[in-house]
Amino acid sequence: MNKDQNIEEKKPQKKKKRRFFMFKKYQNFDWNIKKEREHDRKMVDSFNYAIEGTIEAIRNEKHMKFHIFSSILVLILAILTNASKVEIMILSLTISFVFITELLNTSVEAIVDLISPKRHILAKLAKDVAAGAVLIAAINALCVLYLMFYDKLANIFDVHVQMTRIASRMGNVVVLILVLTSVIVITLKALFKKGTPLEGGMPSGHSAIAFSIFAMVIFITPDIKVIVLAFLMAALVAQSRVKSQIHSIREVLAGGIIGFFISFIIMLIISHFGILYN
Repeated sequence: MNKDQNIEEKKPQKKKKRRFFMFKKYQNFDWNIKKEREHDRKMVDSFNYAIEGTIEAIRNEKHMKFHIFSSILVLILAILTNASKVEIMILSLTISFVFITELLNTSVEAIVDLISPKRHILAKLAKDVAAGAVLIAAINALCVLYLMFYDKLANIFDVHVQMTRIASRMGNVVVLILVLTSVIVITLKALFKKGTPLEGGMPSGHSAIAFSIFAMVIFITPDIKVIVLAFLMAALVAQSRVKSQIHSIREVLAGGIIGFFISFIIMLIISHFGILYN
């Protein structure tokens, strides 16, 4: 019996056939759909937390409200004065610098209030230094705006000029209008305090962007087929937000109306008083 057992033990075991994979690094990969969905959910949540932090600062800080209003005006000026790509880049860096310093100032104030509820000279120093950073960023923004827009605005309102036309590059206008629409939607979501920045809430951001693009297509191309196709795509985006129960019909309609009229009014001004070129 012992010999038979030893013989059986010595028999070579059949190797399990490995599944064929095109790349070796995927041989031991576990295709788990639930894990992938959880990972995607965590990514969406991380974006939501970041945007919610910005929204809380807008809700609670008067200076942030002023910065939002100022940035909307600057974006409109950039559209109407035909800002070049370099000017748009400088504006983006300048506006971002102001927002970053204001957010850091808000976080420093919150941490200092948490650590030192009572008045302390070091707490005052920390808050004053953070506020000084915001002041420097704001002064820099004013200098940039003066250098960039003073001559352009002076030419537009010069009574000696017989005809003043606004010339705008199509690509720059499209990008700036989409950014402007996004800023207005996020600000409105902060005011209504409902849903998350990327999901739910009043108004629907996806619907606003979709109908904003539809409004721009009306002015960009005379082809009725392209216009109808753009409308159908925007309507499908809005319908998908309602069907997935992320937004109500009211929120989707509000987003679509806001996005459409922002683009339509700006493009109408440019088409009547200016030249839109590629």
